[in-house]
Amino acid sequence: MHWFYAVWVEGTPVEEAVALLKGDPASGVPDRFEGCWGWVDEDDEGALLAGPIGDWTLLIGDWRPTEEDALVTLTRGGGRAFAVSWNEDGTSFLKYAAGGQVVTAFDLFSPAERHGADPAALDPFMDGLRFDIDDAEPAESFTSALTVIGRVTGRRLDREWLDAPHTTYSIPRPAAIAP
Repeated sequence: MHWFYAVWVEGTPVEEAVALLKGDPASGVPDRFEGCWGWVDEDDEGALLAGPIGDWTLLIGDWRPTEEDALVTLTRGGGRAFAVSWNEDGTSFLKYAAGGQVVTAFDLFSPAERHGADPAALDPFMDGLRFDIDDAEPAESFTSALTVIGRVTGRRLDREWLDAPHTTYSIPRPAAIAP
């Protein structure tokens, strides 16, 4: 795998989060993280592996749900959401949204260049982590982003979650996700 895209949504049940992304909750089939990579086609319909992670819902799939419009949609009811992306071609970021707006977003390799309503909102959760590092260790920036999310949500993405059974849902073409 040469990429990873995931979204955490607070207080929104799995099927509701899928529906907010214009996915089909009725399309759910049992699945696990280890077997879910054959169904993602970034140019056509895709799928999301989804399951609860503490009080949050975690959705793993392609890039579409990590777009800022999708995060705004997921948080419009007052909740919070995180998106993380790692792509060996250079698209790697951490985004945090709350209450229907992007609070902060930054490239994992250029964390000083941020945008959003409160670019410094995640600073208290970034203590001791490294993002702006050379290309020799890009995985450290990605694991630092996952650590930030774990610190805020209260639950790290771990082997237990990855090995547990979850559900895969169909999602539409890119244009259908935006509000």
